[in-house]
Amino acid sequence: MTTIAKSISSIATALIFSAGMAQNEPVRPVTSKEQPKDVLEVIAARPDLSLFAEAIKASGVETILRGNGPWTVLAPTNDAFRALPEGTMTELSKPESRGALADLIQYHIIRGKTPTSEISTADVTTLQGSRIVLKRAEGIVWVGRGEVLVGDLEGTNGVVHVTNMVLEPDVE
Repeated sequence: MTTIAKSISSIATALIFSAGMAQNEPVRPVTSKEQPKDVLEVIAARPDLSLFAEAIKASGVETILRGNGPWTVLAPTNDAFRALPEGTMTELSKPESRGALADLIQYHIIRGKTPTSEISTADVTTLQGSRIVLKRAEGIVWVGRGEVLVGDLEGTNGVVHVTNMVLEPDVE
């Protein structure tokens, strides 16, 4: 048997063995050490928010979200970032555009913790300084023109609401 064949055979055996073991293991509770802590860690723990997490880091806003807060973060999905006009993220990722990127990210942050259950219709000021409308209509929570897809992801210093749109101050 060749070395490659032995390796494939070993890997296959290990996968079969581990699959069988996983079915027999009891489900263990998640401990607090495994749970994300602040809103930044809540965002970083979700693969569908990886582009937003990268933008936060690149913008320098990361230090704000590590602070006490409390914050309400309106976190656009990766699909929302991909729906931006072509070249937008490339332009914002340039070093000379860091301020514009920080403004964009801060437009997605509201001072205070606002769970979706408390949203009816409100005009709130974002950390960037512009205002945005939060509203509930027919059971759907809206932020500007974007919809909250997943709400109330708790962090120790606030709450994260996953949205389907990158919010832009001049457009909302």
